[in-house]
Amino acid sequence: MRYLPPLNALRAFEAAARHESFHHASQELHVTASAISHQIRGLEEALQTTLFVRRTRQVLLTDAGRRLFDGVREGLDRISAAAVSVKTQQEDPVLTVSTVPIFASGWLIPRLADFQTAYPGYQVRLETSVDLIDVERADVGGMNVDVTIRYLSKPPDTSLDTRFLFHERLTVVCAPGMASKLTTPDDLTRVTHIQTRLRPEGWRAWLTPRGLAHLDDGSGPTFDNDSLALEAVMTGLGVAITHQEIAHPLIASGQLIEPFGAGHVIGLSCYWVCTRRCAELPRVAAFRDWLLTQLAAEGLLDASRPMHH
Repeated sequence: MRYLPPLNALRAFEAAARHESFHHASQELHVTASAISHQIRGLEEALQTTLFVRRTRQVLLTDAGRRLFDGVREGLDRISAAAVSVKTQQEDPVLTVSTVPIFASGWLIPRLADFQTAYPGYQVRLETSVDLIDVERADVGGMNVDVTIRYLSKPPDTSLDTRFLFHERLTVVCAPGMASKLTTPDDLTRVTHIQTRLRPEGWRAWLTPRGLAHLDDGSGPTFDNDSLALEAVMTGLGVAITHQEIAHPLIASGQLIEPFGAGHVIGLSCYWVCTRRCAELPRVAAFRDWLLTQLAAEGLLDASRPMHH
């Protein structure tokens, strides 16, 4: 038969020994200090030994108390680890990701099948919004948000688990058959400009630093998002301004051409943001590893800037 003193008394003893205070132990365990004292007195009677030297504002372990503390602490640590491992195995399989519509439709959704294949036990729930999300208090549709991916002008709070992913870059793209007409940016006056409703300032953001804002007056076919705009570009309808990370697969495959070279950094950067608590969840860690691997494979990840924990 295993001899075990009352477990509540052992919890009270371990907390009091760790804090060297009945008062602080009572605050941690949400009971009164007299309750802690009573539990420990009962434990001492059961063990027929003195565990603490009582002082006015402090209690100190006796030699016997120290031996008991070492064993009880190790035992509670092992119980805690076992409980966490069981809880982890039964974790919620739903991963809730909040990001902006452009990144969701243009980059993330076309690649989600790969994540589901790699991690069939998890289910991604995607929420799109242009608003900033307080990940420590986020509640979208009654569901907590595990991760946000946002384009930001400055790094998030360092108390969070964050990762700089890449600079936002705008690039001009056209169909291969139209590339010969675009030798210099001035040639943009001779082709149709495709607009996107979610980023009406896109052309101006690319043209203004070059002193060419006058080349676009906002006219031209308008599409709801980048994905539709790029489909129109591939048909030869005109040229578009888009995020380089969204157009990357089409550029790499030769379906789109960047007539004026690589994209232009426009001041925003893409960040991964979640709480440190969420960062430890297996579903979040799996998604983060997959995301970083995908971005690195496409040459988009800036590995020179580390994750902040």
